[in-house]
Amino acid sequence: MDGKSETGWLTLIIVTLSIFTIVIDKTFMNVAISTLIRDLNTNIATIQAIIAIYSLTMASLMLIGGRLQNVLGRRRTFLMGAIIYGVGTIIAALSINSTMLLMGWSILEGVGAALMMPATTSIVSGTYFGERRAFALGITSSMASGAGTVGPIIGGFLTTYYSWRYAFGLELLIIIIILLFSRTISVFPPTMKWSNISVLGAVNSALGIFLLVTGIILLSNPKNWNISHYLIIIGIILLIIFYFDQKRRIQQDKTPLVDISLFRDRGFTMGNIARLIMNFTIGGVLFIIPVFVQGVLGADPLTTGLTLIPMSIAIFVMSFAAGKLSTRIQPRYLLSLGFLSAIAGSAYLSITFNPYVTIINMVPGISSIGDWNGDSLPTFS
Repeated sequence: MDGKSETGWLTLIIVTLSIFTIVIDKTFMNVAISTLIRDLNTNIATIQAIIAIYSLTMASLMLIGGRLQNVLGRRRTFLMGAIIYGVGTIIAALSINSTMLLMGWSILEGVGAALMMPATTSIVSGTYFGERRAFALGITSSMASGAGTVGPIIGGFLTTYYSWRYAFGLELLIIIIILLFSRTISVFPPTMKWSNISVLGAVNSALGIFLLVTGIILLSNPKNWNISHYLIIIGIILLIIFYFDQKRRIQQDKTPLVDISLFRDRGFTMGNIARLIMNFTIGGVLFIIPVFVQGVLGADPLTTGLTLIPMSIAIFVMSFAAGKLSTRIQPRYLLSLGFLSAIAGSAYLSITFNPYVTIINMVPGISSIGDWNGDSLPTFS
């Protein structure tokens, strides 16, 4: 292997490590909910809000993160995200109350992840070509699935036998390794100037998504209905303004944050709607199951992590199987089969849930929802 190839594979290792860190970060927190409530002297509503704000922060800034790499360069944006993520990890690991966890994990780690994730795909695409690129992209996808599988186990083991703080320590160690070997990442020159960034679009997209989803989350409590309605309305208005701003920029031959003309493609639009529904469902399962298993069944974090393994395995296995089937079966039929599997799994769990259910009895429902995710992945590629 020549020097150039070796550097290329080191780049792949760095990228996959970053993906691994971000994915396990999202999974291990769910199995540590009960312990976090006790250690930080808080309640489940607060932890739920912290988990939701992490996802909101990451989702709201993902578009901006994608554009920043065009202005700052892919490598610089990626490393900036890694540094912010690392600082957030330190604060989260040292948290003595829910406010520190919110600032470190939800805000700083969310911002760091939003900068790193878009850059990972761009770095891989710009570093590898031909068969090597296909291989590298396959490795990153497999790493995401694999991290989702082992994340609950790692988080559950560390939380049960040591402390959830060690999980953040593991993430910090990985970030340090990434920064130490970051010089192997190729320098990609900027392709845009700051003046090409739509400030109005960036603000409207981030704030609109944040307010809309926050308002929807607050609907779960009738006491919040007054404020939630306002948040939803304001969020929708901002997203409408964002839409017309992007449309105007396209008409003026300026670079938009999002090429809204893509949504004229029915397949693209329906695929994104389906993925949104899938992410909401998986996110709900990853929160509800751990709370139920620990709060009602009295299981420890490690057992809780093992409970989620059937879903992760189903996602991993079915994504490969569906990839083979996609050459013989139209994507819409695969997606329909996935939805039917999710409906069956959700119905099964709704009937099964009671204070006397065993974890084994929950496996079919959890696996069916995982099948849906795995079936659907090839249709989104």
